[in-house]
Amino acid sequence: MDRFPQDYVVHNLPLLLLSGLNARSPNEPDVSGNTHDFLHQGGFRIKVDAPVVGGSLAEQVLQSFCDQDASDVPWHSQAFALRNAKVFKIATVGRVFTLPPRKAPPPPHSPRLSAIDANGSPPPPLVLHSPLSPLTPSSPLYPDGVISPLWITKHQTRLPCAFLSFFSLGSDPDTSSFQDNKLKSEINNVRSVLSSTSYKTRHVVVLLGDGVIGVPDLEDRLANIRRATALDAKSIYFLAHNSSSAQVAAFVNNILSALHPLCIEYYRDLSKHARRKRSRSTIPQPTIQPGTSNILSLQGWNVRYEFKLGVFAEFRQEMDAACRNYETAYDNLFAPEIIDGIAAWSPRFNEARLLADIIAFRTIRCLLWTDQGTTAVRSWITHRDRIADLVNRRGKGTGNYGWEAWQSAWAKIMADLLSQSQYPLLNVKLPNTSGLLPIYVTAERLLPVGERLTPWEHLHHQGYWLDIAKNSVLSRRKWALQIPEEDRQSPGRSPASMVASKTQLYDTYLSLEPYREVPADGSPGYDYAKEITATLEDAIVCFSKRGQLHKTEILKLQKAFQQIETHSWADATSTLQELWFSQQWRMAGWWKLLQGLGWALLDALARVENGELLLRLLWELTNEVFDRKPNTNYDLRQALASYSLEKGSLSVAVDIDEALSPLTATFTFSTHDVFVGETLECQLAIQSRARIGLPAIHLSEVKVVFEGSLKPIYLIAMDGEDIEINGGASTTHFVNVKLDEISSMSLSGTRRSSTNAIASQAGNADLSIQSSHTKIFRLYVIPREPGDVSVASITLILNGEKFTLAATRSDFSHTLAQWWETKGGMPIARTLGHEPNALNTIHVQPKPPKLKLEAPGLRRSYYTNESITIDFDITNEEADDVLVLLEARLISPVEGSTQIDWSGNGPDNAPATLSAPGILTLPAWEMGTILSSDKATASIRIRGTTVAVDHELELTASYRLVSEPETIVAKMITVDVGVIRPFEANYDFTPRLDVDNWPNFFEAPEPSSETATPLGLRHLYSVAASLYSFAMEALVIEAILLTATKIVGGAVCSSSTGIIRSKTESGAAVGAAENTGKEIISTVIMPDQTEIFDFDLTLQKLILGDRHTVAVDLELEIAWRRKDSDEVNTTVLEAARLVAPMAEPRVILTASPVRLGVPNVRAYKLSFTIENSSTHFLTFNASMEASEDFAFSGPKACGISLVPLSRQTLTYRILPNKQDEWIGVHLNVVDAYFGQTLKVLPGGKGVKVDKQGNLLIKV
Repeated sequence: MDRFPQDYVVHNLPLLLLSGLNARSPNEPDVSGNTHDFLHQGGFRIKVDAPVVGGSLAEQVLQSFCDQDASDVPWHSQAFALRNAKVFKIATVGRVFTLPPRKAPPPPHSPRLSAIDANGSPPPPLVLHSPLSPLTPSSPLYPDGVISPLWITKHQTRLPCAFLSFFSLGSDPDTSSFQDNKLKSEINNVRSVLSSTSYKTRHVVVLLGDGVIGVPDLEDRLANIRRATALDAKSIYFLAHNSSSAQVAAFVNNILSALHPLCIEYYRDLSKHARRKRSRSTIPQPTIQPGTSNILSLQGWNVRYEFKLGVFAEFRQEMDAACRNYETAYDNLFAPEIIDGIAAWSPRFNEARLLADIIAFRTIRCLLWTDQGTTAVRSWITHRDRIADLVNRRGKGTGNYGWEAWQSAWAKIMADLLSQSQYPLLNVKLPNTSGLLPIYVTAERLLPVGERLTPWEHLHHQGYWLDIAKNSVLSRRKWALQIPEEDRQSPGRSPASMVASKTQLYDTYLSLEPYREVPADGSPGYDYAKEITATLEDAIVCFSKRGQLHKTEILKLQKAFQQIETHSWADATSTLQELWFSQQWRMAGWWKLLQGLGWALLDALARVENGELLLRLLWELTNEVFDRKPNTNYDLRQALASYSLEKGSLSVAVDIDEALSPLTATFTFSTHDVFVGETLECQLAIQSRARIGLPAIHLSEVKVVFEGSLKPIYLIAMDGEDIEINGGASTTHFVNVKLDEISSMSLSGTRRSSTNAIASQAGNADLSIQSSHTKIFRLYVIPREPGDVSVASITLILNGEKFTLAATRSDFSHTLAQWWETKGGMPIARTLGHEPNALNTIHVQPKPPKLKLEAPGLRRSYYTNESITIDFDITNEEADDVLVLLEARLISPVEGSTQIDWSGNGPDNAPATLSAPGILTLPAWEMGTILSSDKATASIRIRGTTVAVDHELELTASYRLVSEPETIVAKMITVDVGVIRPFEANYDFTPRLDVDNWPNFFEAPEPSSETATPLGLRHLYSVAASLYSFAMEALVIEAILLTATKIVGGAVCSSSTGIIRSKTESGAAVGAAENTGKEIISTVIMPDQTEIFDFDLTLQKLILGDRHTVAVDLELEIAWRRKDSDEVNTTVLEAARLVAPMAEPRVILTASPVRLGVPNVRAYKLSFTIENSSTHFLTFNASMEASEDFAFSGPKACGISLVPLSRQTLTYRILPNKQDEWIGVHLNVVDAYFGQTLKVLPGGKGVKVDKQGNLLIKV
């Protein structure tokens, strides 16, 4: 768009002028400058004497207005449809500003001979018109011009729709009246000037406070100013001095929102005025008749009015209406009486062409504004064809440089429109792509039946149009270079007649004259290369955003050729280098195109010093797919002879997978499966793909690096490697190489492996490769560690005097693996195909271990709280002595459930570490040397097995033969260690009668020296623990204890050792106990057997009269051992909690036989002891119920009164009628006061309570 007047092509926006602020918008030129004399002379001068408003508040207001400037908003409807969209062009002016005049001044008259005309009347008055009207003699359009860009300049920069005056409103109450009067005077002066212009420009006053002003005072002052200046509410605004940034922004938005409909109405009134003039259908009278010249025709006036209507519609952003006006103006412009009626030699012809271009340009902008892309393209094509027809009929034709200059400008117009509009449909990211943009936009509507859309009628992106512009520039240069030399002479060197005769030979509408286009004297003319390069760069960006890689690279190549033509060798090298390393041409097989690129790059490198690029380029151009460039030395060792480099200072890396290398290398294993320590044959094949006739390539070394445990291989060139290879009938040769192990630290820096400080294998060989020859190096390696081994990379290294070139290949996925064999004395390649080693990968299996691991003493199960020791026998079945390293770990499903360590002769103070959740790992134990056929033992102890879970114990023995210390062989054994609970117990608590005397409530206890001596009541209990064995074998129980872990309630607890209960009342155990006077506390418990252990449990309060309930947590400690072991283990079982209400009254029954002296007749004495352990006087009513099972003697019913902390016994004698049976006894004891029935508890042997709660005695 830079070829056309700026005001012609810019999008028109409602103009707001800000007067009285301290600065202009940084992006806005000073509109008060000398834009044109027509816009100043005779204009209306607005002058305000008040100083400009300064300060931070004024700066914030100015910045907020500048932020709302829409000059940079995209030319599309979406940008203006947004909420709070920017719609104004905002500019700042000073306190003095001149509005353009409405009428031109009268033209000067020559002295008249008479004051009257021929008929005796005075001359008619002159009709004055606008300074830019074709009717005004001083206008550049006089007498037959249509429109001038100055008219748009007037409305876009000089004639605002609203004029905003900024003043400071003083806060000093002493001078406020004087300041307000001065302010009203200034405002009235501005309003009077605006009124005199007859322009409908809106005047808005903005007052900025400079201090604190009271609200009543402020309202009064504003109302006074408004009345004195006749301003309405939408024409005066006030902003307080302490307004925040957000308040300032909202204030500015409010002003603009209020002005927008008023400004739109302003431009609508201008449209109405132009429409009324168009409707007159008559040609206005000029100020002075032009004489013999023709004045503008009525059709020309219609073009003028339609163009004005379109511009005013653009001011209102009504692009549909503007498009219709422009199309009407365009059609009228090409009417026969306008553009065809203008002489081709007249300047008006080029003015008409310019107006046609501008109207077509604005029409296309309106179409793109409303997303009518295809219609816009058709409009562009139509205008191009119409102008071509015009210049062929009336102009200089289309076969000249001027036409191509116009075509270039017209193509760039479309690209600039797409860029300025940021056309949404071309800037939306395509789905399922990495941010690519669309190439073109399809038709916006369905086509009628029978109508077809050609591909070039789609709206393409900017790069498409820039490519067209570039081609036009190339054609422009071609036509310009064909201009005869005599036509390119400067006018100063040619006769005036010759210059006048050649003036009309060339089309200079948007181009230079021939003597300036291509000067004959050798001076600089039009810079075609600069324009082509800039256009290509912009097009490359656009095409690359759409993923059009081939087109992008073609444009880059054209750019490079342009840079070569201008001898910009450094830029050309950079561009060609980027193309040379692109993979697109290599993948497509465009070798000839790539060759031309490489040769051009060689020519550029002859003038630019870039040693690395030169070596990489020569390395690739040596390949047989390229021809040999004449007069080019392909010897890499001499390529940098002219470079001033230090020895070996340049390092060049080439990726063979992406470059065309003259050498290719493959590495193949002879087999896929191999064991550690076995010799493995390998082949390293280096094939030359260099062009025949080129000298042999002398490599300095070859490096092969593996993924896995195989050591890197280095082949180092032998001395005398420059000796020619012995030629023969075959071009393929085998070379046997012996590898020796060396330390990587002994190699040079370029020969070191990427793996740190590991040993390498190196050998010497002749590394000279002739063109089209292949060398197969036979190598033998020995894997020392198991695992997968594959070829990671093969590096070919060439050391020159000033450089080191390393060509590396690391991608073997597309390589056809081959194994070379000899048949008939000739090397033959056998394709491996689908064989296992076809992928250059082998699997190194561990060497079969001959170290035997056993756990002979492993038990089927182990038990919680047992100290477990597992012995492992390690037997050396190798033929040689071995060095053994042991590693062990325990895998548990529950973390922290156990601990392990080495036992016996293992490492001291070496605890296990938690290597992973649930995995305990012991530190490695170097056992030392185990002789052949000898055996050693290692023991692992497992402690703290408190949880019954299954563990896995892994023991790994890594050993090395004394004769092969580098080969490591491992053997592992895994044993399951199942830990179960050996016992489970049930508990039965039974109260027992304490026969000792109770303390007297009425007698104070004797003071004790021991403060912890219990003085309270004591309760006895008999605890029966039924112990069940889950063990898989018989276990010996040495002893069993009942211990208290926690006592609540202020009491002490003691218990006896568990005594085994006999199977029967008269069992052998009881007899043995009576004979020996000792109870049995140890026994053997069989699997799934239950043994009952009895305990005596005593609870005693510490303080007499303490009524708190006592709660005791108990544990059962079982000391046991296996039958075949003397090690005693302790298992702890959690017992039930005993809750004893020691302050509650209770009844306890004991029974004992009574001898009557009558054979076979037994009587029993029943003693019911009623205990009052409370501190209250209690009375109980007792009654014995009769029974059919016995007769009794004793009180049938009675009352018993008990003082606090006392007890009393009721005695009954019964004579049962049964023997060896349990019979029921029912004594009802009821609290006389509370009415609570006490439950009778068994208090000794021969008394129990059944499941239904009945009290039974054994008779």
